[in-house]
Formats: sequence, C-alpha cells, structure tokens
Amino acid sequence: MRNLLALVGLVVVGAAGLGWYLGWYKLDVTRTSDGNLQINTTVDTKKAETDSAAFFKNASSLIGSQIEKSGPGTPPQGTPGGTPGPKDAGTAVNPLAPPAPAPKDGNAPIKLIAPK
Repeated sequence: MRNLLALVGLVVVGAAGLGWYLGWYKLDVTRTSDGNLQINTTVDTKKAETDSAAFFKNASSLIGSQIEKSGPGTPPQGTPGGTPGPKDAGTAVNPLAPPAPAPKDGNAPIKLIAPK
C-alpha cells in the first residue's frame, strides 16, 4: 500500500514539474502590504491542450510505424514452431507397464517416481 502511495505521489510531482517546465501554468508569489504571502496561479489551458494533442499524435504515428514495420502476417519472434516434440507423440504411455530393460552399454534410463 505504501509503494502505491509513493507511486501516486511520484506521478503527481512529475506531472506538476512537467507542466511548469512546458509553461502550462505559472506561479507568482508576492508579499502583501501586511506581510502575508499571496500566490497567484495562471493556467494556459490552450497550450496544455495543443501540447498534449501533439504528444498523442506523435505517439500514435510512432506506434503505427512500428506495427507497419513488423508486417500484418508475420509471426512474433521466438515462436516455438520448430521445437521437436516427444519421439512417440502418437502412443499413450501405460503407467502400469513394467519398465523397459536397461541398455547393454550400461547407461540405465532414469526412472522418476511420483510422490504419494
């Protein structure tokens, strides 16, 4: 829960910093005649709208170019299409059958026993 709150705080601080950097809003801090601080905020909504629209337009064109580059019918990279299966894929294994005899060269097959 604490990590989620930290993430939300990071997003809020990041968005505030980005908005200030891009000029979406301005803060003016002045001291009044009686010594109190006065904070005035000016928000440029048109600039924020145009900047965000340009960002989403560039992002969509970048994603579209990546999709076109990969092609519509090409399979994803690393598909296991050529991976060989078991040697006797068509035959069923009988768990009650006796084990196969050991080969004559001395390399006995490893028998795995399921836990009870």
